[in-house]
Amino acid sequence: MGVGPAAAVKIAASESLSAFHLAKYRFTLCATTEIILPVYKGSATHGGFGHALQHISPAFFKMLYQPPGKDSPPKPFVLTPPLASKTDYQPGEQFEIELVLIGNATQHLPVCFAALDALGQQLGFGTNKGRYQIERVDFCDASGDYQPLFQGGIWQFGHNVVNGQQIADPLPPVKERVTIQLQTRLRLKHNDHLLKQSPDFRLLLDRLLGRLCTLANFYQPQPLLLRETRNELLAAAEVVCIVDDQVVWEEWCRFSGRQKEWMKFGGLIGEVTYEGDLSLLMPYLKLGEWVHVGGKTSFGLGKYKIIAE
Repeated sequence: MGVGPAAAVKIAASESLSAFHLAKYRFTLCATTEIILPVYKGSATHGGFGHALQHISPAFFKMLYQPPGKDSPPKPFVLTPPLASKTDYQPGEQFEIELVLIGNATQHLPVCFAALDALGQQLGFGTNKGRYQIERVDFCDASGDYQPLFQGGIWQFGHNVVNGQQIADPLPPVKERVTIQLQTRLRLKHNDHLLKQSPDFRLLLDRLLGRLCTLANFYQPQPLLLRETRNELLAAAEVVCIVDDQVVWEEWCRFSGRQKEWMKFGGLIGEVTYEGDLSLLMPYLKLGEWVHVGGKTSFGLGKYKIIAE
């Protein structure tokens, strides 16, 4: 007897998610001189990391910041800055940066560590080129808990690369209702315009699956989803609806040193609650917590947290 459509989608998801590899690291940094940063630190962090990579290895800079391929492939990393609104860090104060490496970029943690170290020790971070040192590095396991990897100048080597199926496995029993907490600005386009209200669930899932599939095509050993499976997932998303909406549009501007002009990077922030049959969809939502969704993810935008109710 053959399996039903839902079971077939689950089987296909398990196989494809197992081949989607990534790693998440939390860098704890300690200021050694005063560091002055803007309220949202995504541009400073993204620009500083890129500058440091270019300083220590132009080849790795091109690999991570200018990946080869048609149609501007997404960068194989997500860099989330300190999210606190604090702008002035005095010597001895700590802050955190989160780095997610995707696919074959997971093997480049050493050069990323060297770049963040050079940024803090040699090049300077923030508007005043303040200095910091790397206090510790922790890696995130599949259940979302952080484990020590580097502390006190000593590396504790372990298996810190996980796959999408491992991230999906610890999911709690599926609920009919889930709240998505947008922790950094979400930038989604619909009909060539930025969406300034909460996306319906199908649109959100469509953009997330599109990002995951593109990342898989460029950086993973095999595609994530067949067209038929993706269509099944989007069909399931059609019946999921918004039942509570606390999302607002928040503007943000950054100055582009490369283009020498101010650029608008506003997006959606807040919480939105969806209700419906989420049984087939939760593994991808869970993976999206790691890779973010929408535009400018390498700046840390599109970060969200799932709150199951």
